[in-house]
This record gives sequence, structure tokens and C-alpha cells, in this order.
Amino acid sequence: MNKNTLIILLVLVLLLAGGLYFTNQSLQIEKQKRKEAEQANVRLIMDSIRRQKGFTDAVKHELDLLGKQFEATDPDVTVKIAKAIQLIEINQTENAIEDLAVVMENLLQDYYEKDNGFMAFLKNRRADLHHLLTYCKKDKKISDVELQFFLGVKTIRNKEDHTLNQKLDAYLNATGLIVGIGAIVKIASFWKQKKQLDLVPVG
Repeated sequence: MNKNTLIILLVLVLLLAGGLYFTNQSLQIEKQKRKEAEQANVRLIMDSIRRQKGFTDAVKHELDLLGKQFEATDPDVTVKIAKAIQLIEINQTENAIEDLAVVMENLLQDYYEKDNGFMAFLKNRRADLHHLLTYCKKDKKISDVELQFFLGVKTIRNKEDHTLNQKLDAYLNATGLIVGIGAIVKIASFWKQKKQLDLVPVG
């Protein structure tokens, strides 16, 4: 191989490496921008909710907790929560509670995805919200009282699935909303701990 060919090959390798580096940097910048845009969207929705006169201080407080908890986590979860909040804003509280139940289910499925104890517990059962919550209590992540309240959110979700334009009494809506938000905050606390541990290198 002559000197000119070697120089050309070296230049091509450097150009390729540089191109890969800048492509990766562009993707990272784009991902960060998308994440920031999603977070900004959630903050705007949260601000809008806080200004609504129909929400109690307790609900606003729980929404604040929820916003802070998920501000820098999984974008898919953030989007689902934002959707639920938008439903609350247009007085579709039952649908919002249903969406919060879906977030609960998704977080728990993700948490127990590779858990051998959970797989053994399931046997012939479905990995639905009821069994996820039941195992969560068995796993000592939630208390018996929390289990009963969280199952109430699951019941509202099931009724919404089978009843068109379901309308609950205002106090049930308020309770379901606060419990659904509280459940996500609770699940997110140990979900985030596991996520952080998964990122720690072994060795």
C-alpha cells in the first residue's frame, strides 16, 4: 500500500468517525430537546390545573407531587399523565382515573418484568392490575390499607371499560383522583430506585 492510499484511507476513517460522533451528538441533543419540550408541556398543564377553581387544595397538592415526581423520568409515563390531566381539565374525571390506573399498571409491569418471585406468584393468573397490586403488597412495597384503596381505582377503571359515559358521584371522583395520583407517586418512588440500581455497573 503506497503512501497516498494510506493517507486517503486515514482521511476516510477520520471522516467516518467524525460523522458518527456528530450524528450521535445530534441524536442526543434532539432527545434532550424532546424531553425538555415534554416536561415544559406537563408544567404548562400543571399550571393550568392549579388555576382551576373546581379543584380542591388537596388535589392541587397531589398534582404538584406528581409533576415533581415524573418531571425527569420516562417520557411515555409523562405523556400518559399529561393526557389524564387534560381529561380532568375538561371534566372527564372518570376517564382520567382510568388513565391513571393504566399508568399504575404499566409502572408495576415494568417493575416486576424480570422478578422471579412475581412469575412464580402468577402461575396461571393474568398479569393485570389486581394481581400486580396484590403481589406488590406481598412484596411489602405497599401496605394492606394502600392495597384496598388502590384496588378501588382499579374498580373505577373496570367499570369505565364496561359502562359507556359512566358518571360517578363527585366525592367518588375526587377520592379516585387523589388515590390514583397517590398510587402513582408511591409506585414511582420504588420504581425509580430500581431503575437507578439497574444503571449501576456490576463489578
